[in-house]
Amino acid sequence: MNKVVLVTGGSSGIGKSICLYLHQRGFVVYGTSRNPNRYKDEVPFKLIALDVLDESTITPALKTIIDAEGKLDVLINNAGIGMLGSIEDSTAEEVKEVFETNVYGILRTMQAVLPHMRERKSGLIINVSSIAGYMGLPYRGIYSATKASVHMITEAMRMELKPYGVRACVVDPGDFATNISENRRVAKAGRSGSVYVAEISRVEAMINAEVAHSSDPILMGKAIERMIHASNPDINYVVGKPMQKLSILVRRLVPKKWFEKIIASHYKMPN
Repeated sequence: MNKVVLVTGGSSGIGKSICLYLHQRGFVVYGTSRNPNRYKDEVPFKLIALDVLDESTITPALKTIIDAEGKLDVLINNAGIGMLGSIEDSTAEEVKEVFETNVYGILRTMQAVLPHMRERKSGLIINVSSIAGYMGLPYRGIYSATKASVHMITEAMRMELKPYGVRACVVDPGDFATNISENRRVAKAGRSGSVYVAEISRVEAMINAEVAHSSDPILMGKAIERMIHASNPDINYVVGKPMQKLSILVRRLVPKKWFEKIIASHYKMPN
């Protein structure tokens, strides 16, 4: 029987690419969207309503899948938003919004699906983090913090779930050619009234240019298929260009101040 997969944030970007690839490979795929009717005619896979910010939408969505398919084999927590702004400018409310989606949203879906997976003594949770979760990037520190949180939560959860036959892992994408900029928040002060405005605008333009010339997100679908078929998934998988992967290794090997200089040089930060 084909595996049943749920992908949050499946109506656009990386999530949509994952859904399309897994659907083509024969998986029973359910993507989620806050407004599935807007996209349902654009995709060949099933698209259901789920908002990771709203607990009242999560249990009904899971019930819809389990009632229809009898099980849920794989949860891919992909829904997320970006954040751009200096630490000084980022208000508590703006920071909370990003953590609500990127961290608490993942917690909500996992906590809702785990009783089902534990009862079946089978299941796989794949949390989408980011290469940014390994390093504090200038003007992206809040985003990096949310993705680092996903790493630590998943590492701890793997050990907690092992006795119940449920597996968990993280996939860390680099930049991919998607519409991610549309879901990126920018600290309000970073647009006007801040000493960092010029630098934030420069870094934003640099990030957008990198995304526009990045890899095909279908690579994420291929990587996730390998993770699903793995009998004993690794803790994390990095998917991106060679230099992006290398940055993680360099961080581990060189003195911390050296790495800081490398990152500052890449982003052309003023001394």
